[in-house]
Amino acid sequence: MAGWICNGIPKDNKPHPEQHTSGEHEPYENFGSDCVICGLSKEAIVGGSKVPIKIIAAATAGVVVVAILLWILYKIFNSDSPSQDLVNDNLVTPNPSPPSATTSTSNSSVSISPPPKITTYRTFIDVSDIPQMNVRYGGSTSFAPLRTPQNLPQMELLIEQAHPDFNLIYTEPPPGIKPGSGAGIQMLLDSQLSVAQSSRPLKEKEYESAKTRGFALEQHAVAIDGIALYVNPEISIPGLTAAQVKDIYTGKITNWNQVGGPNLPITPFSRDPEDGGTPEFFREKVLSGESLASFVQPYVRDTTESLRKVASTPGGIGYATASEVCNQSTIRPFPLARRQGQPFVEPCVGEIVNQAAFADDSYPITRRLFVIIKRDGTLDEQAGVAYTNLLLSDEGQEIVDQVGLVRIR
Repeated sequence: MAGWICNGIPKDNKPHPEQHTSGEHEPYENFGSDCVICGLSKEAIVGGSKVPIKIIAAATAGVVVVAILLWILYKIFNSDSPSQDLVNDNLVTPNPSPPSATTSTSNSSVSISPPPKITTYRTFIDVSDIPQMNVRYGGSTSFAPLRTPQNLPQMELLIEQAHPDFNLIYTEPPPGIKPGSGAGIQMLLDSQLSVAQSSRPLKEKEYESAKTRGFALEQHAVAIDGIALYVNPEISIPGLTAAQVKDIYTGKITNWNQVGGPNLPITPFSRDPEDGGTPEFFREKVLSGESLASFVQPYVRDTTESLRKVASTPGGIGYATASEVCNQSTIRPFPLARRQGQPFVEPCVGEIVNQAAFADDSYPITRRLFVIIKRDGTLDEQAGVAYTNLLLSDEGQEIVDQVGLVRIR
């Protein structure tokens, strides 16, 4: 039973005849209905009585416990040790050293804030927010002219001269997987690359795959490219229409005499549309989504193999990004017309890409080249944005122009 405290002073400011000893006395804890000392009733002091001793003791103990808990929390969140960011269970220093080259980019554990932005700059050295790291990149073979330009320094070397700690490392796909846009994008999703190159836009399934992994993919056009058809030098007709190219690769036209040429079987070569952005674009845009004829297989691995086979096969025909074709002497770059009755347009002017025709869209088969960024809040995102900004800078676009692609800005 809970007690109550009386000190002889009624708290309701009323007279109490039952009080037999008037005046204040020492506080006394009572357990009955009346005070043992003065006779005041419990009701006389209920409105303003002091809290019973046991309740006071319990409350005091509670306050002490709460104070102890608050002190512990304060020590946890206000430690005197140096502050560190805890990301994905890894302690990360503010300025990490460049990671070593491994199968994974190993940069996904380092967070950045705020998100870096795509901005235009004048020169490579002007580009800001360049992370200090090894940057693994890869994907579309249509970007090859930027990696191995004829009689020009590689873009990687020029970038590293401006930013020595931004180490660009071209990375091939795993064994058994052919290089191309799709392979590069998948490697980016799997954290095997920091940034991917693509000769086609992202697919919805790739956007969704990134979303399920907790980040987003973002594409940025950095150049315009033309796809050149090329034939064995023995083929001397003036050119083909886009519709005739489609009929050749879908199996409706099988002999050169059907398009004004010699009585010679047509042997078309192609990379696998499932492996590369260029053959996939060719199938979707030039063939209007129709499948390649069965006799186009077996597919060639890359443009180098296609060029070699077309050069050695009477009646052979192939296609590739124009900048990889125009400087070849063993094949003939082939003029194309958008439709019957329109003039044929050369993909090359001598050994130089016909950039004017690609830029004004008079050449029938052109497309954009993209850098794919992984928006995951890590150093990989920062590297992707930095790489894009470098390519879109005035200096980067000048190099794009010099290697046979067409500047986007």
